[in-house]
Amino acid sequence: MYEPKLLYKLFTKLKISEKLSYSMDEKVIIDPTKIECLKSTKRSSIYKLLLRKKSGYYPIIFKVYSSTTQKNEVEINIYKKLHPLLKEFLPQIYLIERNPNEDWVFMEFVNQIRGQLKFTPKHLDYIIPTVAKLHARTFEDKFKKYNDAWSSWLPTYDSASARKEREKYIEKTVVFLDEAVSDDRTKDLIKPYYKPLIKLYSKGPDFFPEILESGSSLTHGDLHMQNICSKDVTKDYPWNIQFIDWESARYAPTWFDMVVLVEILLGFRADWQKHAEEIRNHCVVTYVNEMKKHGIKFKTDPRDLYKMAYLQRTLEKGLHTQLRRIFDNRGGELLGYHLEKVAIWGRELGID
Repeated sequence: MYEPKLLYKLFTKLKISEKLSYSMDEKVIIDPTKIECLKSTKRSSIYKLLLRKKSGYYPIIFKVYSSTTQKNEVEINIYKKLHPLLKEFLPQIYLIERNPNEDWVFMEFVNQIRGQLKFTPKHLDYIIPTVAKLHARTFEDKFKKYNDAWSSWLPTYDSASARKEREKYIEKTVVFLDEAVSDDRTKDLIKPYYKPLIKLYSKGPDFFPEILESGSSLTHGDLHMQNICSKDVTKDYPWNIQFIDWESARYAPTWFDMVVLVEILLGFRADWQKHAEEIRNHCVVTYVNEMKKHGIKFKTDPRDLYKMAYLQRTLEKGLHTQLRRIFDNRGGELLGYHLEKVAIWGRELGID
């Protein structure tokens, strides 16, 4: 993380105000007294800057990537190489500076939906159409025709390397389950599910061929509420949605984004769980109807595809993440939720 004074010196040295002025087609000046760090991790730091314009102050986001790891490379290339195709779904990108040890991105400031209103299940109706539009825009051959722009850097779910990664995660999860069954923090929760899970994992890493057969698109990969933004949610549908934090983007089955969007909310919102099946089914129908508007239909029952996608994601990584968080004393609140769904839906879909 940079101190504001040092950051402003670097901006001055690299003539960032001038470059932003050129990009934005009007003179702007970065205010050195209005540099605020919003978030900092080992991988990246996010700052809010205020630009002085003729019309007043204008906020933008400045994101510093501390290295060019694959994850960072994916997000940077989404902004740089796929921006013409995806600009409708992204904040406006004003400037990308590629430095020897860091990459800098200056982009439009957009408000997260979280915090703008009390979020209710009906508001998913205002988000899902944009998710479907993103998937339809990049569905199968529609996206593959841009292969030259993304094939060298965007992870592909059905690649040999991705399958190998899933196998590694499953091996680690089995080790975690062996530890969890004798750990005082988890043993009572894990024991009823342990043997069926070990048996189930022997069938992996890909449990449902129907998911891939249903079609792939560019998926965001981390579509929770902190990564969904809109300038104005005071009016009803449609919301103008932008997605941020594309580190986990990949070419993958479309249904993966839907289960992240819906099930994380259902898992954490106790007040929604009484009506969970109704909410879930409504979201599936909404998504299917939106995809139909773009000429895309699913042969397998969409309710089954949703459950298959949830089980696949949970088995390949979700259980691993929750167990690791518990072992690291960092939560793991969704472990019980995942275990119950794997047991119930696994029996229902015939993989128990």
